[in-house]
Amino acid sequence: MLWLASSRPLRRSVARPLSIATYSTQRGNPLRILFCGSDEFSCHSLKALHKKHKDDPSLIESIDVLVRPSKPTGRGLKQVTEVPIASVARELGLPLSTLPHDTFTNWFKCINLIIAVSFGRFVPPRLLNQAEYGGLNVHPSLLPDLRGPAPLHYALLNRYTHTGVSIQTLSPHSFDTGTVLSQTPLPGIPIPPNSTLTSLTSLLAPLGASMLVSSLSSGFHLPPHKDVSWQPPYPIRHAPKIRTVARQIPWLTPSISTLSTNLPSSAPHLEDIAHQHHILGPLWSKLVVRTPKKEQNKRVVCDDISYILDLTSPDLPPAVANEVASALERCKEDPWAEEQVPVLEWLQIGDDEQQVPEWYPPQPESLEMFERVVALERGEISSVDAAAGVDGGQQQPKRKKEWRLSIQTAYFPDSETGSIYLRDPIRGGKGLLRIGKMTVDGKPTRPAANVAAQLGRTVTDYRGMHFDEEPIGKALQPATRRPEEDAEVDEETKRRRNRAMVRRIYSY
Repeated sequence: MLWLASSRPLRRSVARPLSIATYSTQRGNPLRILFCGSDEFSCHSLKALHKKHKDDPSLIESIDVLVRPSKPTGRGLKQVTEVPIASVARELGLPLSTLPHDTFTNWFKCINLIIAVSFGRFVPPRLLNQAEYGGLNVHPSLLPDLRGPAPLHYALLNRYTHTGVSIQTLSPHSFDTGTVLSQTPLPGIPIPPNSTLTSLTSLLAPLGASMLVSSLSSGFHLPPHKDVSWQPPYPIRHAPKIRTVARQIPWLTPSISTLSTNLPSSAPHLEDIAHQHHILGPLWSKLVVRTPKKEQNKRVVCDDISYILDLTSPDLPPAVANEVASALERCKEDPWAEEQVPVLEWLQIGDDEQQVPEWYPPQPESLEMFERVVALERGEISSVDAAAGVDGGQQQPKRKKEWRLSIQTAYFPDSETGSIYLRDPIRGGKGLLRIGKMTVDGKPTRPAANVAAQLGRTVTDYRGMHFDEEPIGKALQPATRRPEEDAEVDEETKRRRNRAMVRRIYSY
């Protein structure tokens, strides 16, 4: 111990001709590495370490690869897919082992450095303490920003313009809270426009592999460790695992990027949905199919999604543009006129961790419900009271573990391409969401127009519910700015306004 302390030089010493003694003591003992990885990002780091091992065995003596057990995937969990790094390890001729029962319990390996890259399992303190140099991790973000298992996803979802790579120690307490030993200089690496997860991985993975090898060559893994991380001028954002609920179309709730930053998005909501599809791939939702005899909720996977800025966009077929323009013009003439509207009824499902939209009204069945909705808007009662129909003094019902909200969207089909175009029935605006393909309950993928013709329906409704440029805003606002003038509005107009508001969305 005394020999190590007295012989180790300062990390960033002045460059000088390397002697054998300086060369060996700067890097410590030859490294016996346990490499824990899984995906394509980690494959680049493993290949770089293997090349360094061949070129300089005095730095890296050996590399053992550890992978997690293969898990069933796909519909019905019938496909078992091996992680990409397993085949890379075999190609390189490296010892490969699988973590038994996906846990480190009673597991041991004679190594002196653990390197985990996109592994997805917490390395316990027992192993970190046994390894002479602890552990390192390659993280594709400018830590401490975007801690978590999905930093690339959230960098794109949050529309970051720059990102980077950090080399950190493995903390014995929690994920991504180790000492940052090396990091991409600020402001980071520019993210090219229209980047995808694959393209950003291809950009950062080689950089992370190079930084990892450079850090080992420079002896950054030797204690004492120096933290070189930065402090963002904004609150640190997390990058949690992308779960199935993240791929649900957020018809009513804020987009996933808005939820992760707690900041309102500057882009229209439909554009956020298209951006979510661009990063995460196909999105899913539930379609409510009503027949005279029964009602069904079918799971629909939507693909080939894009955002149309306005009716003058060259991406919008002229026939659809004329149809939408005509509907908007008729709405301006008389928003309370009733007409036949082709609609799709979507069902959004939220768990207990997701907040129910504050402005959603309960399902109306009587004039008493109208009064509750008005009281809710004025702040006279809470949303729980309005949904339950109780006074504030009575005991409130227990919160449900899951909520379901339904919403109707008018759609415009394009017979030539088979796509459908939707307007935002809550926020309005001039933009449209285009959906090209749909897959219903795992059956073969079909053009969205064919699915809409089969599962959609035509309803008689107020024009303002579907074609007003500010639908929810006008439904919530009084008829005039001055209360004395609002009192003169006839009762039928009030009923129509309330009916339009409460029928727009309703709870199950």
